Amino acid sequence: MRNIFDQYDKQENRLTHALICTLTNDKGLILPFLHWLECANIPPLKNIHIGQQQSPGREAKVEKEGEYGIPDACFFDDDGWALVIESKVQDKIRIKQLRKHRKTAACYGYENARVVLIAVDHPSKSQILPNMHYVPWEKVYQWFVKHTKESDWARRFVEYMQVLEANMISQGYDIRGTLTMFSGFNFDEEHPYTYHEGKRLIRLMGQEFRKNKRLVKELGLDPKGKGKKGINKDEKIWDIIPSKKAKGKAFTAYPHATIFMSSKEAGVAITIPNGLKGGMIRRLNNFGIDKFGKLLAGIEENLRECIKQSPGTKPIIYILQRQYRGQKSHVKNGRLEVDLRTLVKDEKTGLEHQPMWLEAIYDILTHKRTNLQLGIEVRFPYSAKAMQSAKALDVMADAWIAMKPMLDFVLE
Repeated sequence: MRNIFDQYDKQENRLTHALICTLTNDKGLILPFLHWLECANIPPLKNIHIGQQQSPGREAKVEKEGEYGIPDACFFDDDGWALVIESKVQDKIRIKQLRKHRKTAACYGYENARVVLIAVDHPSKSQILPNMHYVPWEKVYQWFVKHTKESDWARRFVEYMQVLEANMISQGYDIRGTLTMFSGFNFDEEHPYTYHEGKRLIRLMGQEFRKNKRLVKELGLDPKGKGKKGINKDEKIWDIIPSKKAKGKAFTAYPHATIFMSSKEAGVAITIPNGLKGGMIRRLNNFGIDKFGKLLAGIEENLRECIKQSPGTKPIIYILQRQYRGQKSHVKNGRLEVDLRTLVKDEKTGLEHQPMWLEAIYDILTHKRTNLQLGIEVRFPYSAKAMQSAKALDVMADAWIAMKPMLDFVLE
C-alpha cells in the first residue's frame, strides 16, 4: 500500500510533501518549528498560509520555473512576511536557484523573505545568502523525534524518513550524507527488525563511530578508511572500520573494528584476521598461556560496566576457520566461541569457571595449520533499555575501548 506521503517521484519532493503534510495536520507544531528555524517576526498562527511547489502569495503550480524560481514549500501571511524552503537530497545545492526563490518572492511583495535550505550536503560559504538559514535533514529528523510523544503526525513523519532512507540505501541511491540520525534500536512486535532497517542503522552507526575521537585516538581507527559491508546467510549484516596502520594496504593484514547486527542483537568486535602481519603465533608462545589468560581476564573485567548498563549483554571470544574456494567464495568449516566470563574464576561473573576453554583456545592458536580468524565481540540485546536510545553508541564505544588490550598485544 502506498504511503500517504508518497505523492511525488523525486525524493526531495517526497520529503518536503511529508514535512508539509505533517505540519498542516498538526498545526501545533508550526510555530515551534518556525522558531527552531530561527525565523523573526513570526505572525499569529491564524494568519500563516502554507504552500507546496509555489511562491508566497501565488497558487500552487501557476508559474513556470525559468527566470523565476518555485520553492519546494513556503510559509507566508498577507502582510509581507514569508519563509521559502528549498529541499535537497540527491540534487546538489545551486546558488542561482536560491537567488531565484528570493527574487520571485520579492516580485509578489515579499521583499524580505527568509530562505531556508534543508539539505544533506553542507553549503559552501559562496552558497550562503543574507537572511538564509541552512539545516541538515538529520537535524530536522532529530527535531521531530523530540515531538513524537506529543504528536502522532510527528511520529508518522519520523517513521517515514526512516523507511525512505532505508529504501534509498537498498535501491542503491547515492546519498552523500544521511537523512536521519541514530536514535537507538527501537524494535518491538509492532516494528520488528528488518534487513533494510538494519542497513540504515549500520550506515548511521558507522558514520557516528568514525566521528568518535576516543575511538580514533585510543584504538587507532582510520575515520576516513573505507568500510567493507557484508551479509551472511542468516542475514547478519556487518561493516568494518579499518586501522590507520592499514592505510593504503589490505585491511585483512591488520586488526579492525567490526559493527554487526542481526534479528535480536547488535554488537561491536575487534577482529584479528588470519593474514595478520607480525608473527602472532610466536608472540603467543613467548607470552604463555597464563599471561594470555590474564590478558583475557583483564578485558572481561573492563567490559563489566558495559554489561551492567545493558543487562543480557554477552562478551564472546571466538575462533573461526574458513575454507576459501575462490576470491569471493568460502565455507565456514568450524567456529569455537566462548563467553569470556567462563575464563575467569570470579563469582561476580555469574557463570561457572571453565579453564578448559582457555586451554583449547590457546592450543588451537599456537598450533594452527590452517586459515584462522580470532575475535572478541560484545553482543547487545535490543531489549536492553540502554540500547533503545542514542546513548547505545556510547555503551558500544566503551566496549570497543575495553577490548584495547587485545589490540595492544597483537600490534606490539
